Amino acid sequence: MSTYHHGNLRSALVEAGIALLEQGNNADFSLREAARAVGVTVNASYRHFSNKDELMCAIAAEGFRRFSLALLKGAGTGKDARKRLLGSGRAYVQFARQHPALFRLMFSRFSAGQKGEELSEAAQLAYHPLKSAMATLLQQDINSSAVALASIRAWSAAHGLAFLILDGQISDPPGGIDALIDTVLSDWHSPAITAPTQ
Repeated sequence: MSTYHHGNLRSALVEAGIALLEQGNNADFSLREAARAVGVTVNASYRHFSNKDELMCAIAAEGFRRFSLALLKGAGTGKDARKRLLGSGRAYVQFARQHPALFRLMFSRFSAGQKGEELSEAAQLAYHPLKSAMATLLQQDINSSAVALASIRAWSAAHGLAFLILDGQISDPPGGIDALIDTVLSDWHSPAITAPTQ
């Protein structure tokens, strides 16, 4: 008999889903399997998730919340805006390497196509540290076009590198992966990242 109650069964199912996702390195598991891992019937899980897609959205949202914390922690290693950006860039790629299946789900077409408030808010939470650090670096308002453009550029660099590594396109670079991350992401704060001329 399960000891889970209404207040924490949802969280337990999300945790079980993350474990199944990372264990199999893909999303090929059922809501029933997640319920079984928690020790409840699938009918009990329906009180929180009507189908697997809803569970996957909740898993992706939790992934973004954890991702946000990792980025903030990475940024905290820097003593100025440039180093904070590099620290969050390292954390970006490292999170992808440590949680490849979760990372793929977070940025998959499935997640992008969902309109749920929880997932949308969690994704924005993860994007905010980058925009905030970039605004500080450029000394521009966080909602300015300069910050938006520079943030997309930086995001593209980190995201592209993360997926190249995950997909095995980069496996044994000279100096190692960590050195490669630092070299590639140092462009985040190159002189080319400046406010556009009016």
